[in-house]
Amino acid sequence: MMRMMRSVVGFMTVLLLATAVAAQAPSPKPASAAATRPAGTLAQVMRGIYFPNSNVIFDVQQTDPAAPKKAPTEIGRSASETYANTYSGWEAVENAAVALTDGVDLILKPGRSCQNGKPVPLQQADFQKFAREMRAAGLAVLEAARTKNQEKVSDATNTLADACSNCHEVYRDKGPADSPARCTPPRK
Repeated sequence: MMRMMRSVVGFMTVLLLATAVAAQAPSPKPASAAATRPAGTLAQVMRGIYFPNSNVIFDVQQTDPAAPKKAPTEIGRSASETYANTYSGWEAVENAAVALTDGVDLILKPGRSCQNGKPVPLQQADFQKFAREMRAAGLAVLEAARTKNQEKVSDATNTLADACSNCHEVYRDKGPADSPARCTPPRK
């Protein structure tokens, strides 16, 4: 009987220790962001993030975000007026600048393709430079928007326009959206 009792106690001890060890084992880490595949093409990132948000920013050249809101029947004439219903005018401009700045990380996400199926030219030095210029332009607009000064934001749109066109001239402005010439590094 004693021997059986020792066996049961021994078995229970081993079971208890095994449970304790298993409970202390680190849980598996979730897949890193780098391991996930991008959901959309570069064109979709541009159309979904960059186009609407840059238009909010460029609209400041003509529309003061601090101006009183118009009656609902007049809303929708400009990007600032459209989004001013959800967030205040200057907040919308700041949010747009943040989207452009942080959107660079989406542009540079490995595995993203262009609309024509080619991989985004992430390894190209000029593409990396254009991405840095976009981040700097977004930060410049954000800094200007935080002053709530229409003229300063309007001036910062020049940097933004340059950042856009520098990349577009090399990688986008080569025929229709699905043209095989797009997203093609320049010949040296």
